[in-house]
Amino acid sequence: MNLQPLYDVQERLEHAAVAGTSLLGEDFRLKRAMEGLAPLAAASPVFGKISAALEGLLSTSPEGRGGMLLDTLALVDAVVYTQGKTGCPGPLEPLPPGVGVCRNLSYGQLHPLLEALTGTGGGRAAIIEETWKEHPECFSDYRVLPALVKGLGDSYADLADQNQQRLVQLGSVSISLLKEGFDPSGGKEMARRVAVLDAVAGAAENDFYRAQLPEAKKEVHAALIYALRHDTSNLSFLLELLQTERKGEARSRIWRILAQMEGPEVEKALQSLVKQDWVQAVEVLSYSNSPLACRLTVQLFEAELEPYEAEPNRPVPEETQLRLEALTTALDRKAGPEVCQLYRRAAAVAPSLTHLTTKNGKREVMRFSHALATQKGIIFQQLMPLVLSYTLMGSPDTELCHLALELYEQYGGDYLTTALIAQLWRLDNKESYQWAEQQVVKSGLLGQSIRSEAMQALQIALGRLNWDPQKESYLYSRPRNTLDKQVAWIYTLVPTLDAQWFTLMMQFKGGMDEILIRLLHYREPIPELSDQVCTYLYQMAMGRSEFNRVLEIITILKAQRWDNWENFAIKWLQKSSRSFYYWEIFRLVDEMPIPPLKKVDQLLTIGGQIWDKKIKIRGGSWPSGEVLKQTAIWEQQAQLEGGNGNV
Repeated sequence: MNLQPLYDVQERLEHAAVAGTSLLGEDFRLKRAMEGLAPLAAASPVFGKISAALEGLLSTSPEGRGGMLLDTLALVDAVVYTQGKTGCPGPLEPLPPGVGVCRNLSYGQLHPLLEALTGTGGGRAAIIEETWKEHPECFSDYRVLPALVKGLGDSYADLADQNQQRLVQLGSVSISLLKEGFDPSGGKEMARRVAVLDAVAGAAENDFYRAQLPEAKKEVHAALIYALRHDTSNLSFLLELLQTERKGEARSRIWRILAQMEGPEVEKALQSLVKQDWVQAVEVLSYSNSPLACRLTVQLFEAELEPYEAEPNRPVPEETQLRLEALTTALDRKAGPEVCQLYRRAAAVAPSLTHLTTKNGKREVMRFSHALATQKGIIFQQLMPLVLSYTLMGSPDTELCHLALELYEQYGGDYLTTALIAQLWRLDNKESYQWAEQQVVKSGLLGQSIRSEAMQALQIALGRLNWDPQKESYLYSRPRNTLDKQVAWIYTLVPTLDAQWFTLMMQFKGGMDEILIRLLHYREPIPELSDQVCTYLYQMAMGRSEFNRVLEIITILKAQRWDNWENFAIKWLQKSSRSFYYWEIFRLVDEMPIPPLKKVDQLLTIGGQIWDKKIKIRGGSWPSGEVLKQTAIWEQQAQLEGGNGNV
């Protein structure tokens, strides 16, 4: 259907609306447009109505044409708008891969996000974060994705890093955009592009990484080298790079990548590094738990132990302490038969490595630090069990678990921590508790008591556990360094602890209180939990002055269905010697699992206690206005719950 006559009519009517209606009857262009509209009027009632309106407009007197002109123009505009469309000639084709997807979203919906991604100034991060939480699908839209990629160079570094994380979570949708216009000599923006490609494409873009390296600068260069770790076929290329990368982070990164690989060429290169720079070689091996890295670490460690196996009373120089410290760090996360044998040899020779001889001939206790050490500076005999414990926290290796029990059987107390962790992995929750109880509880004429040396072992073995509500299990969490010297966390699940553990912790006279709170926090109701534990927690809360810690204990007790809350808030406030902000008091009463109107009564009673100076208020006087607001909230809750809110 040819709608040109309709558009001509619209044009002439708009002209008349501007020029006036006095000469409308003499407008030959309008009459010609009317004649062209006749076929359309005969075919459609709508166009017939327009034609009749035009005839009426031209036949009426000049004085009455103004209103009729506006009515006719409005009708014509309405019909024209219904015939509008957008598009371009040619067949429909899908968007090229990697430029996003076509979302059914208007530009108006996307405009705030696009403005936040491409603009400057404050407040943008909040808009982007809110959109990401509420509508993450917007970010893969073909109009938004390019702006998100460009946002890797945002002047606000934190926002640029957040954009990088979002691109990683979106997956491979941005790959072609990340490569488009890539500048290997660029700065952090290009390094972030490489980091996203590294995370979402891995070895699939290996050719791209290698092609960009010759022209790459600084952080881009380092990021490209890091990405080469995905493809083992890069081995020869990495060895060649060692000839050109003579110093700096890039060379160190190449060595750390090589330490992840296997083969005679890698072993030859690493052995060469040991001769050239022993310290760097051990540092490189600390990043890897590959079979080759395990074997080389054992060889270097054994070389330090052998002189003292042959001659136990041999003096220990200060240099040996530095080497042992580096080697125990490198031993972390390593496993296998050779590693197990090394632990056995180290345990046997440990007494010979208790003291060192300084350069001036003075004999001193040789002390080491470790992430699990609960005291400042431990001897080598204590260090090796902690190294094994730390490894087991990150990986429940079966052979290492058996080794832990073997060493505990042979050497006793120093390896109790390691054996406890091993049994948490090996046995079910009841069996692991029963085994532990036999080790830490002793019987005598006065009944049962806790072995004093067991507290530290339990503090380490249980103190690193946290409850995961989603997985309904405990987990060990511990850090490890990545090849690019970032910190990643290792999470390993542990079977749920038997409820008897919590009863046992009470017997340590406060030594396990913080761990008890952590292990019960976020737990669902535990049917087997002893009433003694809840009573103990209640008394603990009553004796604590730290407000947030008391709230944690209250949360635990509520989850465990503790019901003895009679005037708890009032008693705790009276017992405490410190002053309180009014909002702390409001929150404490609100946390009580009691009916709303009883909360009102307690708050009013507390106000009287403050007036009588039995409870100390901080930050001014008791705010009666705020009290009225809070009590009104509780009274409204009581009405919504039905009844009088006292039961």
